[in-house]
Formats: sequence, C-alpha cells, structure tokens
Amino acid sequence: MDRRNFMKRLGLGAGAIGGMSVLGIPSLMAAEGEAPKRLIILSHCHGWPYENWKMRPGGATSSTPWAKDLTSMDQSEFSAPLAPLFAHRKRILPIDGISLATAELDVDGNRHDTGWVQAWTGNWVNFSGSDTRSTSASLDQLVAAQIARSDRLPSIEFSVDGSGEGGRPISYAPTGSRLPVANTPQLAWQRLFGLTSNADPLALRQQQMLDYANAEYLALKPDLGASQKSRISDHFDLLSQLGARIQGLASLSCADPPTPVSGGSYDESFDSFSELIGAAFACDITRVATLSLGELPTKDFGWGDFSDDVHKGIAHGIYDSADKLQAMTDYIAMHGAQVARLISLLENLTDIDGRSVMDNTLIVWGSELADGWHGYRHWCPVIIGGDWHFRTGRYVHFPHETPVQILAHPDQASGGYTETSGLPHQRMLVSVAQAMGLDTDHIGIESCQGQTGEHIECSGAIEELV
Repeated sequence: MDRRNFMKRLGLGAGAIGGMSVLGIPSLMAAEGEAPKRLIILSHCHGWPYENWKMRPGGATSSTPWAKDLTSMDQSEFSAPLAPLFAHRKRILPIDGISLATAELDVDGNRHDTGWVQAWTGNWVNFSGSDTRSTSASLDQLVAAQIARSDRLPSIEFSVDGSGEGGRPISYAPTGSRLPVANTPQLAWQRLFGLTSNADPLALRQQQMLDYANAEYLALKPDLGASQKSRISDHFDLLSQLGARIQGLASLSCADPPTPVSGGSYDESFDSFSELIGAAFACDITRVATLSLGELPTKDFGWGDFSDDVHKGIAHGIYDSADKLQAMTDYIAMHGAQVARLISLLENLTDIDGRSVMDNTLIVWGSELADGWHGYRHWCPVIIGGDWHFRTGRYVHFPHETPVQILAHPDQASGGYTETSGLPHQRMLVSVAQAMGLDTDHIGIESCQGQTGEHIECSGAIEELV
C-alpha cells in the first residue's frame, strides 16, 4: 500500500486535519449530529516481561493499591515497554494487578488456546471439537451488537502475521466459533471498500432480490408449521440484515481509497491496517475493530542474531536468561511504538463533532498470556482513550489478593504455584463493556471456585478505573 499517498487521500498530510471530517462521511451519520463511540481491541503474542514492564514510582510497594499520575512523571521514569506511549500519557491507563485467574482453573487444554479464548470472552473454553471454541461471544462482538449500524459492518477483524506465528484468535461469535480474519491489507481493503468500488450495477439490487424472496415466503407462511415458520423466519431475518449491509456499503460515499499492494515489512503492514481502521471509523463503515498481532520477526526488534524464533527461542526463557528477558522487553517496546503510531493516526482524523476520531475511540491493548513462559499471573492490559468513562493519565496498581493459585516459575514462587492471583480479568472486560454503553455487570464467568474451594467473584467493573 502506498502509505504516504493513503495519508494524503485521508487529508492528513504532515499535520492534523482541520474543518470538515475526512473521507466524505455519509449524510446519515452527519445528520445524527454526534460522533459514535468506537472500540479497538489489540492483542499481541506471549504476554509481557512483567519485571521490566511494571513501574514503581517513588518506591511504591506491591502490597497495597495505589495510583500514580503519569502526567507528573518524566519519560525516564517510564518502564521500557511503556515509554513509547509517553507522548500519549494523558490518554493511557496501564493496569497492574490483574490475572487470567479463571484460565488457570480451565485445565483441559493448551495454555495458549485457553488464554486467547479466556482473554477476550471471559468464559470457559470448549475443547470438545477439532478447533478450540468459546462458550460465549467475545467482548468485541458484545459491543458490536450494541453499537453497530444495521447498514454497515458490525465489526472488522484483522491480523498482522509476521514470519513466525500468526495473530491469535480474538473474536468469537455467540455460538463459540471464531470469526474469520483478514490477515493481509488487501483482504482488509476488499472487506471494507470492495462493494463501494464495485461497478456491477446488480450490487445495489441485492436487497430488492431479498425482498422478493421474502414476499414469496410470506405467501407460503400460512401453510407452514410452527417449526418451519420459526426456522425460515430466522433465516430471512439474517438475509435481511445481510441485504441492508450490502446496500449500505455499496452506496457508501467515501473518498477513493488506495488499492493495497503486496509485500512490505511487519511495521508497514501494521501501519496499513491502522490506516484502514482509521478510514473505516472516519467513514462509519464500522465502529468495532480487532487487530491481532502475530510474532514480530526477531530482527525487527534487534535480536535477529540471537534467535529467529520468538516463541521457543526467546519467550519461553524469560526467567532463565537475562538476554531473553531483555529481548522480550524490546519486543513489547516495539509494539508500544506501533500502538503510539496508531494513536497519533486517529488523533489526526477529524470526527464529525470537530474532535479527533481518537477522542471518540477506546483502545484496549492486551495479550493471550501473561508472559512467554505460559503464565497467567501478571496480565497487564493498557486502556487507551475512553475518557468519557475512564480516568486516564494514570498507572493503577492492585495487590494480588484473589484466592486462586497461579502456576509460576520456581524462581517466582516456591512449590511452583502462587497462593493468590490478581483481580479476575473479567472485571476489566466489564469495565470496557460499560464504557461502550452495555448495561451489564458480567462478561463471561460470573463467579467460580478456587482450587481450595474459595468463592471467586468475577462480576462487576473495577470502580477505581472510572
């Protein structure tokens, strides 16, 4: 993709956009008068190197809850993985003190699979089939069902796949199946703009065809049994939704988007996906996006001479080797720099309310594991934006007091298990859901029992975040 030309077409150039919103926002959206709220879930591989990620300003302890105003800190006080976000410190809310506690209790399968399902659904994993499934919808799909336009895409699912392992599954339908992912900018562009650029005159007549078929069904309806009526009615409801989206996307009025080109580095692919998300948000094609980050090539974060395998060559050994710990620190720092660019891009897109698209967007950055050793102990999400709900510009810490034992490296816990864990991560998911307008007090598991029978409450938002 010609990224410079793409930015020019978006109207960005070298600075922020002034005046009118970009990409010819459709009149239906403009008539509403208020910019929609949007959500991005961004997830990387192999967790965090917690000892190098955490911050302890002023010698703060791990035994009590506390919060630190990030705007009062110098960049030199930021940890290496969080330092790339320093310029955006007013927008960020790193959360220290959360665990994938229920993933530790979900013992049937591979810890990677368990982690990537639990991380974004908050629910138990279904390992009964050939493919790992969820037992409920993921956070992004719950939000999409609440805020999507009926004539546009409810959500978009993208993955930046490097030379190693691909991006982890993030999005799950209510049935538990994972949603298909566009893993190249070309596929992403086709999903967003394919109908808009389709010269086929039949594209705009899809809904009429569906309406005709529905009229035929209504004529037959009196002769059908109750079960047949229910099944066919559900089928036509789905077809009607599809037809509305086809018509809405085919008639979309956006500036001419560039055609993606093949090739490019991991960094270039990340920026291309970021630009497509920005375009989709600015044009109101969708309001929910997920971006899964596959493995970075080791040479990209400065460790190509050390190993060409992030997973087994580096991530597994963060507790056994100072070099591997530092390598994973550099790995996350590079992702931090990429996320910073995504924030800046959204800041430079003017929304219909005169603010930036970023001002109306909430980004949640997480992972499928707490660390590359397959641990679930220190799960370190960063909330970015969403200041209509969250009190950002702070680093918040919670002590580990939940009675769930977490598998840990022998150097980290005698006997191989901790006595307690951090807050169940479901509470962070609830906080995000409520920020996006959902009236719910739980996402996934509401409560469960620890290994020794204690009650674990997983419902409720984290009040200290708002």
